Amino acid sequence: MHSMRSSVHTTLGSSPGSLVFNRDMYLNIPLVADWHAITTKHEHVINSNLMRKNKKRRRFDYQINKKVLKKVHDPTKLGTRTQGPYKIEQVHTNGTLTIQFRPGITERINIRRVIPFHEQVVGPL
Repeated sequence: MHSMRSSVHTTLGSSPGSLVFNRDMYLNIPLVADWHAITTKHEHVINSNLMRKNKKRRRFDYQINKKVLKKVHDPTKLGTRTQGPYKIEQVHTNGTLTIQFRPGITERINIRRVIPFHEQVVGPL
């Protein structure tokens, strides 16, 4: 417990024990913490991490009659990673799609489990 309380936290800029007890953990000196500056810095770190993660995300609007590939759960090393392409029957507002496997057979699936399918156009050689 002492090592956890006395180690300096990167976001907070000081150790949790010194912030709680208002004293340095090794030296017998008082510590005055600026809680407003600490919370502001913490919020800034959280927002910058969120912005960095959001830059890596793909943006795609799924539309009816477009095609998607369904991801295979836990694929083998050299096995196929996707199945399909399947046609989108309906786009729901809660982040799910209804895809058609065959005429009359559909499945409602989350958009995290599909990849947009882009048909390749083969031109003259």
